Amino acid sequence: MNSITEQLTFSVFLSIEAHAIAQEYSKGISNTVKRQQIYLNTLAVYAVDNYLQCMEFETDWLSSDSRERLAIQLMNVADLEVKNLGKLECRPVLPKAEVCEIPPEVSEDRLGYVAVQFNSSLKEATILGFTTQAKAEVPLNQLQSLEDFLLYLSELEIAKSPQQEDSSSLVKIGQWLDGFVDAGWQTIENLLNPQQLGLAFKSAVSMTRGQKIDLGMQLEQLSVALVVKIAEGSEGEVDILTQVYPIGHNVLPQGVKLNIHDESGESVLEVISRDEDNWIQLEFSAELGEKFEIMVAYGDSQQTREFEV
Repeated sequence: MNSITEQLTFSVFLSIEAHAIAQEYSKGISNTVKRQQIYLNTLAVYAVDNYLQCMEFETDWLSSDSRERLAIQLMNVADLEVKNLGKLECRPVLPKAEVCEIPPEVSEDRLGYVAVQFNSSLKEATILGFTTQAKAEVPLNQLQSLEDFLLYLSELEIAKSPQQEDSSSLVKIGQWLDGFVDAGWQTIENLLNPQQLGLAFKSAVSMTRGQKIDLGMQLEQLSVALVVKIAEGSEGEVDILTQVYPIGHNVLPQGVKLNIHDESGESVLEVISRDEDNWIQLEFSAELGEKFEIMVAYGDSQQTREFEV
């Protein structure tokens, strides 16, 4: 455990290779302060690159600005390209520091900022946590945990994955009534707070599951819960109620859209949140074997889930 963050951390041994890379990119810099900045930035990126590879995320450090000699001389940059996702900024933290400093030149175009603290001998780097907030100084005790960091990257991977056209991408919602629930769909108690549950789930249903959806990126990101309830209908049909709730807030912002598309992709139902709506919902019925899509959108961002009854 780390005494500052009270959260699990990850330590990386800074090998001869790590220092050789840092030495290579900082050599020839006459300004002592700038030379040290490049050296520490390089070690910080090395540590995060090592950590992400251990966590089975693909990185591309060689394509990052932190490996471009002109970029590192002109800017205080320590970025790491995560394949198919974007850039993380790896910020070095000195041994006794209590804040993570984020320079203004890297306040945009970043998935997040990872704090990397060195020991006094520069033989070990400890990854403390991360933030998506591009503040000049972020207190170390306000960092999000590494568990949240990995979940954040995993959700970005899912959000940026192309929609598959084959049946493997379909949520087999018809099987939910038999107790076979697709991976990634949680009980609603794990997504929403008790106050929201008390308002929303007064009627009995056969099966209810939900999934967190992130719309937008970084500072403008909106997290919502897509909730799907199903019950046996009449004559081989399934009654479906789909709802969208805010996560971390009591109300939805104005303009959140919930759409139902038929198998041909045509929109058949739509609802848009108004100011101060606690949730939005649509109700419909589908026949066995029927396919449909649920789309949730906000601004320029949207997420689609495909279902088969």
